[in-house]
Amino acid sequence: GEPRPTETARILVLDDEVAIGELCLRTLQKYGYQVATTTRPQEALEMLRQEEFDLLLLDIRMPEIDGLEVMRRVREFSPEIAIVVMTGYASVEAAIEAVRQGAADFLQKPFRLDDLRLAVVKALGRRDLERERARSQALMRLVRVSEAMASLLEEDYLVQVALQAAMEETGAQRGSVMLHEPGQEVLYVAGATGLPPEVGRGYAVRLNEGVAGLVFQSGEALLVEDVRTDPRLAGLSLPHQESYRNPSFLSVPIRGSERILGVLCLSERSGGTPFRPSDLEVAGLLCNQLAVALEKVRLFTEIQESYRRLREVDRLKSEFLNIAAHELRTPLSIILGYTLMLRNELQGPAQNYLEAVLESANRLVRLVDDMTNLRYLEAREVGLVAAPLRLQDLVPEMIERFRQPAREKGQELTWEIPTDLPPVLADGEKVKVILSNLLSNAITFTPPGGRIGVRAEAREDRVLVAVEDTGCGIPREEWERIFEPFYQVGDSLRREHGGMGLGLAIARELVALHGGSIWVKSEVGQGSTFYFTLPRAEAGETV
Repeated sequence: GEPRPTETARILVLDDEVAIGELCLRTLQKYGYQVATTTRPQEALEMLRQEEFDLLLLDIRMPEIDGLEVMRRVREFSPEIAIVVMTGYASVEAAIEAVRQGAADFLQKPFRLDDLRLAVVKALGRRDLERERARSQALMRLVRVSEAMASLLEEDYLVQVALQAAMEETGAQRGSVMLHEPGQEVLYVAGATGLPPEVGRGYAVRLNEGVAGLVFQSGEALLVEDVRTDPRLAGLSLPHQESYRNPSFLSVPIRGSERILGVLCLSERSGGTPFRPSDLEVAGLLCNQLAVALEKVRLFTEIQESYRRLREVDRLKSEFLNIAAHELRTPLSIILGYTLMLRNELQGPAQNYLEAVLESANRLVRLVDDMTNLRYLEAREVGLVAAPLRLQDLVPEMIERFRQPAREKGQELTWEIPTDLPPVLADGEKVKVILSNLLSNAITFTPPGGRIGVRAEAREDRVLVAVEDTGCGIPREEWERIFEPFYQVGDSLRREHGGMGLGLAIARELVALHGGSIWVKSEVGQGSTFYFTLPRAEAGETV
């Protein structure tokens, strides 16, 4: 049982001489001990089984059963009880043997009453130290079990590890872990040991049945010395009660962060003795760890399932893009071909109409190219032909390509590249795509009269490129998400400006292909700056 203060400990005196028993009773009661006496070993054994005592004061020589045999039997079902033996001159050797077998001390008759009290105090103190040591060792074992459970990601194995540890620490010979699924009216057995064959994994108990159902619904642990007589269980259906030899029962809720996940049930404590409060403490600690581990396993399972579904959605998306791009290319080629033919033959307003058709068709071609490029990039099917590259040459070329669209919106387009900027190690065509997408976005989202600029500078082993605009800006919470495929900042923006949200996703993948990084800094209403880095070419490499 739980350690009691020395002055309130319960002591059983077993001596075939009534006078000795009475003397011990009166002496020890004066010091506040609770004392019971008997002259019969069998009665003493029965009392020790039925009640909780802290110390046994035992005569070594008795007619029915000698003290050594009583000690042996007591140790079978109550290994923690402190024992002090009393002996006459003729049985000192037997008393010494008793100490060898675990008795805390012995008193040689006749003994002084002060010696009696001193022996009891020493024995109880030693018992308390041993209990504390045993408790510390049990907690260390629980820590190791908890660490083991924390690394497990399979629910069945996790439940069995926790159940085995609980049974070993409490001395239970039967045990089960019963779990509950939200919305169900039953607890199902997730792990069991020592139970009848029909009570295996998957066996279900209704929530209004048995000790497990009571504990689950109340959320309170239950330590029962005798399920047959405990008033808390009156009128409760107790399945398989008749098969239990020991009527003591222990049940603890497995309490998760938001709900009770299930119940741990333990029974048939070895030695026939009832479960103790210390067993309840150990089981409670284990259930706490089990709840944490179960929630982690279930979260991991949910994440795995979500990941599986996302991969399937991603696969379907890629398949759709592939089919859509393939199906669009042929009719677009026909539209472009015939439109070009007609444009060369027609004059006047009709030619202007055809120019509008050509512009729209070319926009669709670029969209199909984006869809195809993104699919290849995400599948890592795009190769990189890297070579030393001068941004002093490439950036002005890209600026000139976008000069006309910017002029049509009255925007100022500038660039600033130091003449001594070191070359980068990059694929020129892919860097053009990166800049093209960033400049196209900047022109689209910058109002008439705004400014757009490209600049670059050397940074250790990298070159930093920045594309700046004075456009509408991007909220901080969107800075990461704008690089996701198909993500659009605000529906109204995209409806006004068009596009599918692929340009930045492609730019990100192409920058990553070079081993660089891309990010944005922006302020709503003030504009945005997109940065990306490219690796510098080695000193010995030439352009």
